[in-house]
Formats: sequence, structure tokens, C-alpha cells
Amino acid sequence: MKRGRNPLFYAAGCMLVVALVLHLAGSAQAQRTAVAVTTSLGIVFFLICLIAERRPAGIALRRSATPKTEVSLPSVTQKQATSEAGPLQATAALGREQRRKRWAATEVAVDGLIDAAIHLVNLHVRAHTTAVFFPTLDGGYMLRRFRSPSASINAGAIIYPGIGVMGRFLKDGVRRFALGDIVSDSATLFYYSSDARVRSLMASPIAGDGSERGLVVVDFLEPESFTDDDHSFLDAVSSLLGEAVYGCYMHTEHALQHCRLAAVSSIEKEFFRNMSRQSIVDSIVEVVRTALPCDRITVSMRNDDDASATIVAAWGEGSGELMKRRFDLGAKSLASVVYTNNMLLSRSFSSDRCEVRYFDGEPADDTPGSFIAAPLGVDKCRGLVLVESRKADAYDEDSRELTGRLCTSAGLAIEKMIVFEKANALATHDGLTGLFNHRTFQQLLADEITRAIRYNEPVALVICDIDLFKKVNDTYGHPFGDVVLKGVAALLENSVRQDIDTVARYGGEEFALILVKTDSGGACETAERIRNSIERQTFRAPSGVEVNVSMSFGIAEYRKHARQINEFIGKADKALYRAKENGRNRVELY
Repeated sequence: MKRGRNPLFYAAGCMLVVALVLHLAGSAQAQRTAVAVTTSLGIVFFLICLIAERRPAGIALRRSATPKTEVSLPSVTQKQATSEAGPLQATAALGREQRRKRWAATEVAVDGLIDAAIHLVNLHVRAHTTAVFFPTLDGGYMLRRFRSPSASINAGAIIYPGIGVMGRFLKDGVRRFALGDIVSDSATLFYYSSDARVRSLMASPIAGDGSERGLVVVDFLEPESFTDDDHSFLDAVSSLLGEAVYGCYMHTEHALQHCRLAAVSSIEKEFFRNMSRQSIVDSIVEVVRTALPCDRITVSMRNDDDASATIVAAWGEGSGELMKRRFDLGAKSLASVVYTNNMLLSRSFSSDRCEVRYFDGEPADDTPGSFIAAPLGVDKCRGLVLVESRKADAYDEDSRELTGRLCTSAGLAIEKMIVFEKANALATHDGLTGLFNHRTFQQLLADEITRAIRYNEPVALVICDIDLFKKVNDTYGHPFGDVVLKGVAALLENSVRQDIDTVARYGGEEFALILVKTDSGGACETAERIRNSIERQTFRAPSGVEVNVSMSFGIAEYRKHARQINEFIGKADKALYRAKENGRNRVELY
């Protein structure tokens, strides 16, 4: 199998380029030093890089931390695979564990660079201990790697500016210094735990991209051990090491950014590939809980009334008590602020009071932490993703940017879906009543007949008509007639089995009901119950007059009365005509 390109080769190239620049632009002494460094790098450092994947250069080199684990950085081929990965692989690429492994691999590579630099120094300079210090978060300089025959090395040493022999040279930042006649105990250098009888020392800053990033220290047991040429050589190696380490870290940072952008792009494509709101919501929960540190994630969606929302997905602590809960968008809560202002919020929860997330009486949190609340939608907040952590200040700018981008993309996908649903509704539903239209009714009836034949089950068709509806329009006006049509349609829809039977607007003031697994007797009972409800329904005209209407019903049963769809509809229509002839406001079976 072809192995991935090790970042050490990249760093080696950086060091060689810098050495060449020193040779071309420096003084005569700097040129001589650069030539020596370049020659050494060409022979020693490149060979060390070749074996660095198996073990660090220099078997006597030691690190002042736990033993490292061999981890190789991803190759270009692996990065391309990430960019072409599916949503599950893309989600994994955003995870904290993935980043941790990448940075662990980078630290291994940096150790190899430091080891190579130490080895190079020891080839040209007579040294007792060669040590490399890297900065700590609290302003100190920690012993990162060293080579020494001494058993007194303090592997956990941290030197702070202004403290100790070396500390006084670091008060104004890392700088070059030399000590030719040390008379104090070696323990005052801090990287020794007892006196090693060190008598001379030189140090050069590790600089990269114009900033000091550490310190290389070389000591010896005799006074005045180092010449100016020795120190110039150390300066050159330290400078090259700084550029190489900086390049190594930037290589990883850019690789992670690339993986992150590729992963987000893949996830965004998946959002637009799905045609289900719930699938998009579920994807958001999965991605966010993988990519961010969190203890609970909840996703809510605005309801059709625009005044409330419902939690449609929940994960983590207390999620079971929140799922499917409906809350008022007019109440004082964190959710209502986001829905109203359509803006992302992120901060720590108040420590001295309980902040309402959704509604009063919601599951309490004894240890308030921090949150990101991101809207779903473009011009209007359609939903809300609330990410919570028990830790204060858990979310940085990268976390907010990632969550905001994912929610914006998901919001766009949901907006697209809403447009699609509206277009589909216009094609399949009646614009006034919201019931299925005549064309869709024909298709659904054909499907139900096919199913009835396959399973040998009855299916009944009811065609009904509002009695004397023309008189209602002529007396009270067409707008009021529309009110009556919508009221009757709602009553019909609420009077049959939801997601089983079908109600459609057949045309004008006519409606049709498809009653599955129902024979003519059951259909007559259903129709009679609906007829009574319509008769009792009262509509108020614009003038304030109360108006009552009635309906007539015609029923036919498939197989019993007809075996062809057109014949089936015709028989139910004839039964309706007979109900009209027999006085209206009645049910007739063919």
C-alpha cells in the first residue's frame, strides 16, 4: 500500500529554503553558517525524516511528557476521500476525536523535527545537554525535548520569566543570551533537579513567521565552552526549526479546515437531498452532537398558527420530558427571543436565576452552563436548534460559526421543502377547502379499488351535495357561500377516520367520501351521522342572520353495485339524484 506523505518532508523543505535564503542574503559569517547548516541538513536531516515514521531520530533523545504513540497524518488521498465522503463519514470528520487524533499526529511530527534539530546541533557543537523549550498557556516555557547523559534532568521543568538564572533573560520575551562562567548550583537553571556542574550555556530563540515560539538551550560542564561561531550555528538551526514547526502546525490547521469545509459541504448536500423535514432535523442533531461538546440538543419547529412551536427532536439529559412539548412564542423565554428576532444567540446561562428555555415548568437544570441557540430559516425563523452544555463558556467562535452555517443550510432546505409542499398541495388539493381535488380523488379511488380487489375487502363511495346551495349564494353572497363550503368541508373531514378514509371536493358544492373496508350498511350509518351534524351546524351571515344548510347523500358499494370505476361513480351519483328527488336532506343507497 502506498504510504501517505509525512509532514516532516514538508518541514524539511521549509528548513532548506530558509537556509538558502540565509546564504543568499546574509553576511559573510552568516553565509558560512548557512552553508554548513544546508550541507548538514541535506545529509542528516533528510535521512532522519526517512525513518521518522518508525521511530524518532536519535535513540538517546527523550521527551518531558508521556510516551508518544505512532500516528500518521492523513495523506492527500485520504483528504480527497473525506471531501467525497457520505454524510456519516462527513459527520465523523467534524468530531472532536478526529481533531484530537490529527493534532496528536502533528505533535509526533513536531517531536521528530525537534529531535532532528537537536541531533544537528550535537553534530557541530560540543554539548552536555541540548534542550528545547516551548511556551505554555500561562506564560512559561516548558521543557519539550532534550538530549543529555545526565540523570538529573527535570523532565517536567517550566521556566517562568523573571525567575531563576534563565528567567531573568526572558522578562522581555525570548531572546538570545550566553553564560560563560556559571558558578551557581545547576538546579537554579530549573531543568536540572540537582547540581550537574554546568559551567557554560548558550540559548537561541525559536522563531517562526516573525514570532518567538520557543528556546533552544545548549550547556557544557566547562566554562567559556562556546564560540561565536557555535552560537551563530545555534541561531541558524533554531530559526530553521521555528519555521519548520510553524509550517507543520499550519499544515495540520489547513488540513483540518479543508476536512471541515468538505464535511460541511457534504452535509449541506444531504440536507437538500432529503425530502422530509424530520430527516433534516435528525441529521442536524446527529451532526451537532458529534461536532460540539454538548449535554442536550433540542430542535423545535414553528406551528401553522405562527403563535406556537413544538419540540420535534431531542437528545441528551432530560430530552424525554421535552419531546413533543408545545410552547407559546409570545411568552418570555429564550426560544421566543430567537423566533422573534431570527438571530443566533450564544452565551453562558445566568448563574443566579433560572432562565426559561421554552416554557414554565420545564425540566430544571441544577448546573447551568452555556448554550448556542440558532434559528432555522431565512427571512423567517421556521425552527430553532438549542445546544446546551453544563460547562460555562463551552462554545467559541468556531462552534458558533459551524452551528450557524449548518442551521442556515438546513433552514434553506426546509424553506425549499415548504415551497415544494405548497406547490404539491396546489396540484393535489382544492384551494378553497384544502380537501383533495377531483383529479386526485379519481386516482385515490382507483388505488382503493385495486387494494379492495387484492384483499377481497369492501369499499364504499359516498357522493354528497349541499341542498339549495345556489339560493345561499344568491341570498347572502358568494363570500358567505365560500364560508359555508369551508365549514362543511371541515366537518366532513373530521367525521371520517383520519389517514384511512378520504374526503374530496368533487366539484362546486359536491363532495365525495371513499370509505375503505366499509360495506353499504356501514356507509349508510356514517352518512346519516354526518347528515345530522350538518343539519345542526349553524353559520352566521355578514348581516348577523344564523343560517342552516342540509346535505343529501348517495351511496354505492364496489362489487355489490358496480365493478368498473366509472360505473361505480355513476351508481353513487344516481343514488344522490334519488335523494334530491325524494325531498333532499336524506341518505339513499343505490
